[in-house]
Amino acid sequence: MRQAARVLFIGTLHTVCYLWLLPEVILPRFGRMGSRITITVLVVVSIVLLSGMIRRRRAKKVLPGPTEP
Repeated sequence: MRQAARVLFIGTLHTVCYLWLLPEVILPRFGRMGSRITITVLVVVSIVLLSGMIRRRRAKKVLPGPTEP
């Protein structure tokens, strides 16, 4: 359930940024360079969040064995 919430958060972030923030705020004020920076930041945030989900899932699958003294 937590992963679904995180994916939903990423989708909501992209939707708000691409449909409202980018065309209404960033493009008129900062032009093409601002748009490129915004898209780059969104891609980096998405990669960080999704890679964290993948790492957590792998860590849960690989359970440590018993430790020997």
